[in-house]
Amino acid sequence: MHLVNAHWRNFIIVKVTSDEGIVGFGEATLADFEKTIEAAVYDYKPFLLGREIDIPEIVQFLFRHFYWRGGPMLMSAISAIEQALWDILGKAAKKPVYSLLGGRANPRVRAYANGFISGSATPEEFATAADKIVKEGFNAIKFDPFGAAGPGITKEEMKTAMSRVDAIRNVVGEGPDLLIEAHGRFDSATAISIASELKRFSPMWFEEPVPEDDIRSMAEVKAKSPVPIATGERIVTKYRFQELLSLRAADIIQPDVCHVGGIREISQIAAMAEVNYVSVAPHNPNGPIATAATLNALITMPNALILEFWVDAENVRRDLIKEYFDVRRGYVYPSNKPGLGITVNEAALAKYPYEKLHLEYFGNDYKYHGSSKKK
Repeated sequence: MHLVNAHWRNFIIVKVTSDEGIVGFGEATLADFEKTIEAAVYDYKPFLLGREIDIPEIVQFLFRHFYWRGGPMLMSAISAIEQALWDILGKAAKKPVYSLLGGRANPRVRAYANGFISGSATPEEFATAADKIVKEGFNAIKFDPFGAAGPGITKEEMKTAMSRVDAIRNVVGEGPDLLIEAHGRFDSATAISIASELKRFSPMWFEEPVPEDDIRSMAEVKAKSPVPIATGERIVTKYRFQELLSLRAADIIQPDVCHVGGIREISQIAAMAEVNYVSVAPHNPNGPIATAATLNALITMPNALILEFWVDAENVRRDLIKEYFDVRRGYVYPSNKPGLGITVNEAALAKYPYEKLHLEYFGNDYKYHGSSKKK
């Protein structure tokens, strides 16, 4: 296990070694609960030793064999183990994981930039940051303009939020897609009102307008929203995604490979979405191992829409793998290397030591406690 500090989070990286000496890596990054997930992985370890790498059997065992099941911490531990096993299988077969999943449905995946601006910045600062990131080649960007608003929103908060969106749209023009994040902070009536205000900016989507724990409320917002609704980053089992899809509660779903059970599970969720004519845009504010795992799954999905590509703490992300991702003009191209398609720089895993960061979260602003570092 490696806990790697990267600005406002610690990447949770799991290393699994087969009897043949093949090493696989997976990622379980989840803010605040790194040590809990680390303990869960070690609790699962005795049940993995000596097993054949039969991924569906292992995942079902880890999910069903214990009285307490599900929940983000346990599912994240399972997810990282599962990714690492796929990495081993691919390396053993000398094939990329996407080939083992059946091959590519897409030659490349569109990407959107996130992590480029703080939620309390001025409209001018939003515009400057957006202009910079678009000039770097991204043609889709996500940001949270709402500051600390929620569950309702005042007239002044609404005006400030819309001025941030307007500033970005004015500077980048009509070409780039704007993805508006809300982090599940609003009630239904407020979310519907905000969606109506956002319509004039033609956003690609309005994300997590209400908390994910009440899917019926999400369905109500989606039914009344004039802009597409995206959600799912905090849903951790395919069974809850089935409920989301059956209630027609989203236009785009956002499962996270670190939390839903891994590569095979996110692929199954995508297949469920496909038959409901819903697109998939995985949540991915995580480290490079999760990005590689997500890319391998997403490249096989006929209903793949776009991949979240985090630009914050880029030096750490680049340092952790020996060859960085092939990102060109807003698209990520898959590697043809075996396994997850990356080579982890194991020497760098200890270069950024774990630091306990308890954060209070407001939009894209983070207040840290217990950290010796100035963020």
